[in-house]
Amino acid sequence: MPELKNKSIADTFNARIRSPWAWVVLAVAIGLTVLFYFSQKPQIIMYSRYIKTLSDYQLQESYAMRGMERVRIGFGIDTVFVQAQTMTLREIAVSFSREMDEISRVGVKAPPHSTVERFEREVLAKVSSMRRYAASRHGWLERLQAVNQQVTNLPASVQIPLRGTLDSARAGYLVGIAGLGDSVVNAIPDSTKDAIFALLQDNEEQTLAWSRFNSELAAMYSEDLIQFFQSQSMEEMSLKSKIPMAFYFLTLVLMLSTFFFIFRSKQ
Repeated sequence: MPELKNKSIADTFNARIRSPWAWVVLAVAIGLTVLFYFSQKPQIIMYSRYIKTLSDYQLQESYAMRGMERVRIGFGIDTVFVQAQTMTLREIAVSFSREMDEISRVGVKAPPHSTVERFEREVLAKVSSMRRYAASRHGWLERLQAVNQQVTNLPASVQIPLRGTLDSARAGYLVGIAGLGDSVVNAIPDSTKDAIFALLQDNEEQTLAWSRFNSELAAMYSEDLIQFFQSQSMEEMSLKSKIPMAFYFLTLVLMLSTFFFIFRSKQ
């Protein structure tokens, strides 16, 4: 008897499985599971976080460049502040690049590796140049102060144009001692003249160094990355806005399929 009963249950189960309604119910259930899986994927949250990270980088870069302007002219110079800002920029770029590698490995859509690499490389080069410039400019300003002490002993006719040239150099402009005129240059003692000449020559090198990191390349790459994540966020939002309607439709199909499956089973 148990064997006959088991055989009867197996035959009934096989008969139910052969019904097309059973496969419809199974397919709809799988579809609902897939929809639920995609609705729980946190891409939008991730993309928003990366947009915030890149926006923070742009803000920190603007703070750092303001600090570098003060370093350049020697007004309120704070090397500790500059070092802290450059470290922050470096940490943001490096951590962002590592996170892009991680999400690429787990299958999340990430920006092109070449764009991320250019952004990181540009930031690291900028940070390195800023640190070298800050140290060099700090020493230059100390030497400028010593030269200004020597200039105070010169006649006013020499001191005034010379101070104008030194102030222009302090502001970061390219100036030369020859622009003062022969009469002023000849009135400057040789020791002071050599110190001024070396100071203006170093200022020229520092001006070129300033132009290397005072660029918008890193900000441009960060803006490209922000636009990528914004585009992906819009696509995810558009997709997820359609999921509830698809979910309701499949739920209705599942209910009707289950009803017809039970109805046909009773027949």
